[in-house]
Amino acid sequence: MITRDFIFSLNNPIIFSLVAGIVFAVSVYFIYMKIFLPLQEKHKHEKHDLELKNSRLMAMFAELDPSPLFRFDFTGKVIFTNESGAEILTRMKIAEPLVSELIELPAGFSYDDFIKSGGIYQATVKMGEEFYDIIIKGIPETGFGQIYCSDITIRKNAEEELERSRKKLRELSVHIQKVQEEEKRKISRELHDNFGQILTSIKMNIEQLAEKHKNYLTEREFEDINNQLGEARREIRELSYQLRPRVLDDFGLAPALKALCDDTSKRSGITCVFQTHNITERLAPETETNIYRIVQEALNNIVKHSKAAEMSVQIINNNEKLVVTIEDDGVGFSGTAEGAAGVKSGMGLINMSERAISLNGKLYISSVPGKGTEIMIEIPLERNEKNKGTFS
Repeated sequence: MITRDFIFSLNNPIIFSLVAGIVFAVSVYFIYMKIFLPLQEKHKHEKHDLELKNSRLMAMFAELDPSPLFRFDFTGKVIFTNESGAEILTRMKIAEPLVSELIELPAGFSYDDFIKSGGIYQATVKMGEEFYDIIIKGIPETGFGQIYCSDITIRKNAEEELERSRKKLRELSVHIQKVQEEEKRKISRELHDNFGQILTSIKMNIEQLAEKHKNYLTEREFEDINNQLGEARREIRELSYQLRPRVLDDFGLAPALKALCDDTSKRSGITCVFQTHNITERLAPETETNIYRIVQEALNNIVKHSKAAEMSVQIINNNEKLVVTIEDDGVGFSGTAEGAAGVKSGMGLINMSERAISLNGKLYISSVPGKGTEIMIEIPLERNEKNKGTFS
């Protein structure tokens, strides 16, 4: 029989479980509040103290670094510098330095937020006459930031000297191209005007001689001489055109490219579509010549290597830049333009790129095996008022 005393005694499993649960919960609470939390708080303080000691130790060692070092506060004022840093300040004649006087930082840069957040900023700057790679670190534990400097003046000067050499080489290349184009222009006109007239005169004289001396010159012999003279005239005209088409000088870029496309299509059997948009004025002679030579080289590459059935040349003036696109539906190639230059056409693509660079432009090449190739040239436009005119 279950009595009242049994119900509320520890012999009752329910009461025993309830009491045991309460005792366990109180024990866990006591361990958590009196042991775990104090240990965690102690560990946190020890970790903070260790980080603080490490930061201070690192700062102290940084002071001994032979490379320039600057320490700044929440306002951006330099509060400490080592010996190398002091030498920079002396050379720059800065008495009460601010970080902003030493280096240019991004707009809206907050020293306070940077230090508190432990930010890191890297850049290459010039201080005085020297160049430095810098790392700026915010150290929240110490309440300041530090600028670590690595002198790269020798490397930077070498890079600038290399760039100057490259610029001189480009200038030399441009000069050589100009001289070559001028010589081609002279030779082309000489062939077309002088030698063409000479051959025409010879042909007329032979015709007159043939008329006077029919008995001494057979009709077949005359026909052979006449054909040879005609072939010589065609060869001279073709050579003159290849050296320097007169249409480029007389009428400008668009008509010259149209004639180039027609001639290339006739010689190769590859259909060539030519399109222009907003081409109403003559460009600077140097611009017209270089673009013409780029397109000429591109079409020659298509004829030699692409196995294309169709190609196109498009030239667009968007008032800011001139965009020339040459496309074909040929076999294409894989890899970069540099790889294509090495495998396909040797110096051809390199010369095309150099011509684009000489006009402050860029040349892009996109090709997929089996899907053809696209070459695009972008040239920034500068109006040449002395060469205004309209394309016919």
